Amino acid sequence: MKGKKVLAMMLALSMVLGLVLTGCSTESNQDAPADQAEVSKAKKSGDEAAKSESESDKNYNITLITMDQMDTYWASMDKGAKDAIAELEGEGYTINYNWYAPDTKDNAKQIEQIGMAASNKSDVILIAVNDPTACNSALQAAADSGSKIIYVDAAATFASEATFSTDNYAAGQEAARQMLKTLEKEGITEGQIGIVSAQTGVESCTNRIDGFCNVIEESNFTTSEVQYSDGDTSKAQELSTNLINNGAVALFGVTGQASVGCGNAARDAQTKIPCIGFDTTSTVLTLVESEVIQAVIAQDPHAMGYQGMKAAAEIMGGKSYGGAIEDTGIQVVTLDNVADFKE
Repeated sequence: MKGKKVLAMMLALSMVLGLVLTGCSTESNQDAPADQAEVSKAKKSGDEAAKSESESDKNYNITLITMDQMDTYWASMDKGAKDAIAELEGEGYTINYNWYAPDTKDNAKQIEQIGMAASNKSDVILIAVNDPTACNSALQAAADSGSKIIYVDAAATFASEATFSTDNYAAGQEAARQMLKTLEKEGITEGQIGIVSAQTGVESCTNRIDGFCNVIEESNFTTSEVQYSDGDTSKAQELSTNLINNGAVALFGVTGQASVGCGNAARDAQTKIPCIGFDTTSTVLTLVESEVIQAVIAQDPHAMGYQGMKAAAEIMGGKSYGGAIEDTGIQVVTLDNVADFKE
């Protein structure tokens, strides 16, 4: 009898222990889905936060500042920047873009616009400077406020993230080769070549002139003292006419406006005056079609704006260009291919 009682007590104890263990197991299983839900919820929240942060990282304020608004050259650069923005937006970027330009080439006005771009918290400033040193203090102030600087077309001596421009020295050399080819074709074997530029101190123009003179000095020709038209076509024509009256046998227009002035003077001259110029404004191309200008060196402002804008987004994303200077290339435009450059 006593043994039966002991057995009964052991069975009861076993049942109680089983219930306790079962309860613990059940409680653990009930808690598991809740823990997994919290982990899943936290992960989703983290992913959304990361996505939001990523989208925020691709939202930039970028400003283009050019020398003036008068030339279609700068409009082409603006279009290049906008074409790049359209592609970047397809990659998830949001670019808040502004194009600033004074009505005429003026250092003080350009300095003012650099300050305005910095005040508007531009992450990147793409700029073609009028003068290699005049804007340095303003560029330093903009950089100190957080703006990164990229040069397009014309650079200052202030350090930048990158530069996208023509190799102007090489372009000047090519202009000289086209000049010598034209003079040979016309049977002109010696004499002075007149040079008409825009403003003094513009690095791109100085490099073109240096490259041009480097080739010409190896020939039987000489070059005139550089004449500066201040970017005014009428003044460039007047200066060109004076050069012709003083015996110039040919003219070199260093800029688009200078090329038009040279072409107009050559058209009105009593004798055939060969002309070589720069840039592809509609007026310059018309003068090429009329065979008044025999060849012009075409830059690629669209590529400058496009590549500059792409680089701006990459630099903001952490890429370093290390101050690299990227050559955007040139083409020679003559009567044979001028139709390809007309819109």
